[in-house]
Amino acid sequence: MIIFDQLRISDDGSRMYINLHVNQADYFKDIYLDSITIMTACQVSETSPELVTDDYIYRHTFEGNLKQADLVLTPADFNEKFNKNNLSNDLFFVYIVCKGVPDPCTPCRLDEMTTLGVTFDENNLYQKVMGFTKGLLKECNINQDFLNFILQWNAFKAAVETEHYVAAIRFWKMLFEDNGTHNLSITKNCGCHG
Repeated sequence: MIIFDQLRISDDGSRMYINLHVNQADYFKDIYLDSITIMTACQVSETSPELVTDDYIYRHTFEGNLKQADLVLTPADFNEKFNKNNLSNDLFFVYIVCKGVPDPCTPCRLDEMTTLGVTFDENNLYQKVMGFTKGLLKECNINQDFLNFILQWNAFKAAVETEHYVAAIRFWKMLFEDNGTHNLSITKNCGCHG
């Protein structure tokens, strides 16, 4: 129902860019933006990650019958539950809730009133990959941790794309939390080149 034209964190982690619009197909002519809610991975329900809860860092209700929104958010825009000065170290879940009545002939799943997008600071990914590639150039052999990282990254992407959000959060933690120590301790038990 909602199409994210842009959903990303700036390279310096200071801003979140959100540009979205209601799908322009005829099925959605009577659909409008109702609200946006942003939650971090630790706030997402493990039993129903696709549902918006009252544990959030940002919520805004749209006035009128808007079909599109363009937001630039900073940590100062978030509530007291987000007490950080940048957006670089979190996985964010962005829920867009719509109002109105979709056409009765709307294809299955396209009639869902909530659309969920996931974003994070991709600069963290690039920095980690560059660290591994520098080691690869020095040692001239493939580092086992780099192989594990590649597998975990692809598992994370697949989990997000297939809407397996609980698994995506687990892979996120393996990849980026605890300065990599979480990654190494879990990797040994996951069977990836173990």
